This record gives sequence, C-alpha cells and structure tokens, in this order.
Amino acid sequence: MKTAYGLLGAAAVLAAASAYAQDAATDPLAESGAESTDTSTTTVETTELVAPSYIGIQGLYTDPDSDRSFGLADINRGVGIDLLYGWQSQKRWGYELHGWAQTFETGDTLRTDFYHYGLGADLFYAFGDRSHFTPFILIGGGATYNDIYPNGAEDDGYDWFANGGVGFVTGPFTKVGQLRLRGEVRYVYDGFADGYGDIRYALGIEIPLFKEKAIEMAAATETTKIVEVPTGLTDSDGDGVVDEKDKCPDTPAGSRVDGDGCPFEKVINLKGVTFEFNKTRLRPDAQTILDWAVGVLKKYPDMQVEIAGHTDSIGSDEYNQKLSEGRAQSVMQYFVEHGVPESQLTAKGYGESQPIADNKTDEGRELNRRVELRILN
Repeated sequence: MKTAYGLLGAAAVLAAASAYAQDAATDPLAESGAESTDTSTTTVETTELVAPSYIGIQGLYTDPDSDRSFGLADINRGVGIDLLYGWQSQKRWGYELHGWAQTFETGDTLRTDFYHYGLGADLFYAFGDRSHFTPFILIGGGATYNDIYPNGAEDDGYDWFANGGVGFVTGPFTKVGQLRLRGEVRYVYDGFADGYGDIRYALGIEIPLFKEKAIEMAAATETTKIVEVPTGLTDSDGDGVVDEKDKCPDTPAGSRVDGDGCPFEKVINLKGVTFEFNKTRLRPDAQTILDWAVGVLKKYPDMQVEIAGHTDSIGSDEYNQKLSEGRAQSVMQYFVEHGVPESQLTAKGYGESQPIADNKTDEGRELNRRVELRILN
C-alpha cells in the first residue's frame, strides 16, 4: 500500500507541475488594425474566464486477461479509481496525466487480493471543445506496479504498460462548477510477467479549472473631421426655406412662413376643402389641403388658430349658421385626429354673414362656401 500511495502522490505532483506550466505560459495574440489618416490605435487590457485545463475522477472496472488467474487465484474482474489532470488546446489536441489503483478479486481460496497501480500519460484528440458532447481518441503509456500473492516481494514488480482507447465527455450538467460527465474504454497491455492484455472501462466527472486570462486588444480611435461641402441649399434668413425657393428672403428670424418663405396672412383660406352637399362631412378631395394645414400647425405649436366656417346665402340664416358651425367642427376634428393638440384650436361658424364674393352668381356662391384658418396670436 505504501507503493500505491507513492504512485498516486507522484501523479498529483506531476498534475500540479503541469498546471503551473500552463499558467506560466502566454499565448501569442494576433494584433490587427486598419490604417487610416483619421484612425489611431490604443491598447486596452481586459480579462476573460478560460478553462483549457481540468481535473477528473473516475471509477474503474477491468475485464482482466485470463492469464492473470494463475495458481489458486480466480480473477474475473478488477475495480478501482483513477485520478487525472488534463489540458486541451484550441486545436483540440491535448494530454492527460493519470494515477490509478485497482484491486483484482482472487476468490475465496487465497487470503488476499492482487493489487495493481499505475502512473501514465496519454495524448488525445478531441472532436469538439468540451462545451458540448465531445468524443475523443487517445494513446499513451506509463509504469505499473503489481502487488500479488503468494510469493510476496519475489512476485511483485514494476513494469511498463501501453494503452489506447476512445471516450467521450459531455457538456456541463451543473451551473456551479460546470461539471462534465466522462466515460471511456481502453485496451491496456501490462508488460509485467509474461504480459497481460486487459480491457478497462471508466466512468466519472471532469471539473474545469477556470482562470482569468489578461488580453491586450488593439482599439481603434477615430477622429472625425467636419468638412463643409457647398450644396447650394443655403438658408440665409433661417426660416426653413432655402434661398433658391425663398420668395421673401429677408424674413425676420422666428417668423411663421409658408412654403414660399413668406409670412402667413392673418387669415388663410383653405381652398379645396369641400363638403358633401348640404352636409358637414368632408369630401375625400379635401385631404391634401388639410394635411398641409396639419403640417403647418405642428411646425408652429405655439400658433393659436380659429377654424372659421362660412356658407353662401342659399337657405335661412339659422340653417346656414348651424351648417357653418358643423363644418368648422369637422375640420377641427380632422386636425385633432392627425395629432394637432386640441388646445391649439377653436372652431366657429359665421353662416352667410361674411361673404367674399357676390352670392347672385354660382361662382360667387362657391367662393363664399369656405373654411378659413384665422391666426389669433
């Protein structure tokens, strides 16, 4: 048993030494950057958690070579434990160090069992990055110690072994520790005595060894240059209408202007806003001019307006007054439904009391049937 403790202790030392070597090594980091007269680069240091290495513990079950059952020993199985340390590169190659011990049951005739210890190293190739189900293949070897009965130290001895096999490791099945399930089967040739060929199965867990890794990254800093490019879209008086289309180029700053850059009149006649005959319902062809008016009212939210409705002289004064009020309310409702605050608007009907043309002609009556926006401030 002292020999077994010695072998397992050596395995632990080798694992710790390998882990230290991996921590001390630094990986080259490719630097990239784009050259530009407006770009400079600075180095930024950050960290990330990486787990290229891991430890593991496995239970062993061995189907032994039939030649191990010599003399009075009736050996049909072996059981034990395997401790390991491993490391895998980004290219999926890696290595593992193992220290294991197992017992071969000898039956009831002998007074003790056979004991088998080993210390070895394997090279492997994994078909994945161990973040999900990852199969792997391995090959390796090392040293063994066989402690057998009945002849004591005369039959005990060290020798070499070689093995090869296949296995798998799952992705993490726990959030804490990121534990992974691991299984494998390998053929182990033990050079002790006349040589034994065993089939060994293992099942256990892997525990990733996370660590912080400093990374230097090249960060590009761009310098923005503002270049004035002549566009011909100069607005000298700042009224929102370019000089090329501004018919009133000297409008005072802050003036409310129409599409030509000229200040609005106090009364804006919404030409084209028509209603169904004898009704307050808007006709579809009124939408274009009303949408224009909505845009003006939203552009100047401080502008208070009165929506004034007018009729021609056909019909009684009372009827025309009511009709003009209803039409003014219809226009106001359209404005509100299209996002103009109601507090910006008032609606008033004037009936036939304010004609702008002669009611004796069809043309005159058509001009008198109108809706106006009256700017109040």
